[in-house]
Amino acid sequence: MLIARNSRAFNTYQILLAVVWTLAVIAIRFKYGIDQVTFYSNDQVTQLWLVEKIVRHGFSYSPNAAISDRYLVVIPVRLLNLFGFDALLAFKFLQAISLSYIYKLCSDFLAREGITIKLWHAIFFAGPLFIFLSTIGLRDLEIALFATYFFIGRSTALKLFSLVATLLLRPHLALALIVGWVIAKYLHKFQPKRLNVAIVGLVVGAFTLGGYGYSAGNFLKYRNDLLTPRVFEQVAWWRFFSNLVGLQFLTFTDLVVKMPASQLIALRLFFVDTFAIPLLFVFTLFATSSKFSVMRIQVFVSFAFFLGLVAQTNFNSSRQNLPFLSAMGVLGLVGILKSRNTDYEPRLSDVGRVKSNS
Repeated sequence: MLIARNSRAFNTYQILLAVVWTLAVIAIRFKYGIDQVTFYSNDQVTQLWLVEKIVRHGFSYSPNAAISDRYLVVIPVRLLNLFGFDALLAFKFLQAISLSYIYKLCSDFLAREGITIKLWHAIFFAGPLFIFLSTIGLRDLEIALFATYFFIGRSTALKLFSLVATLLLRPHLALALIVGWVIAKYLHKFQPKRLNVAIVGLVVGAFTLGGYGYSAGNFLKYRNDLLTPRVFEQVAWWRFFSNLVGLQFLTFTDLVVKMPASQLIALRLFFVDTFAIPLLFVFTLFATSSKFSVMRIQVFVSFAFFLGLVAQTNFNSSRQNLPFLSAMGVLGLVGILKSRNTDYEPRLSDVGRVKSNS
């Protein structure tokens, strides 16, 4: 509620989030009882085990332990636990706080572009999927907050902090963010004549590089055989495009996904942000001439590189897209809502900069 308060009034979305989150957390607890730790994702069990590991064995002061044991989210939960918070509830609470700041970050971004924030705008950066995941004891929304700030934040110092935080929580995502940042820096200096062709080439290259990066990482970390990644197979690109329309589950067999496809599609209609955000983003990426073209390319290249990595695994879920969805959503909204502004014709070298308040 404190986050919902601004200088003049309470924010409607934040109030609704607080109410819906509280009711949903209570409902999950009453319906599943102690089995709520396995609701939606068994990763909640892992998170609780990491808290218990600190209780029993203390901290290990090494970078590897900080990453593998998720210290960035586990330590705050342990501190809350010392003050009487249930550990699982504390994980959910941190997820909800992260979502509140994602909403504020994206709203501020849109406001700086002269867009009056409407409640329906939140579907494109803090919608149903985000709210649902905030009721689960995971770390996805903390990661999404850091990734979103890295893309659209204003402070260089906080962007660097967000990159380091992402590295501690999901190292391969941090690598994807760096790849996109490098491409953006290149585009600021060298302007391609055929931008749409360049985008396609960059995305294909990033996806391929991500696949080879996974193989190289597996070899260096686990000393496994250096295998050729599946980047030129039809199944890999089917997984790529399925992520753009929120139909990741169609890439798996019945042994992996137990729920019928019809029910899964119905869920996608409820979690409309899983497909509405990527589709709007891709449309504005190719079909609009507006501000933030380079930033859009940066986000899409990072997204493609990340999908190139995860396409080599058996994991393919809407959760893996979450770090990119808020940035995609606000950039898509800017592209649509500001596309009628004919007074501004940007040069490619000018785009990707957030105008500052003096």
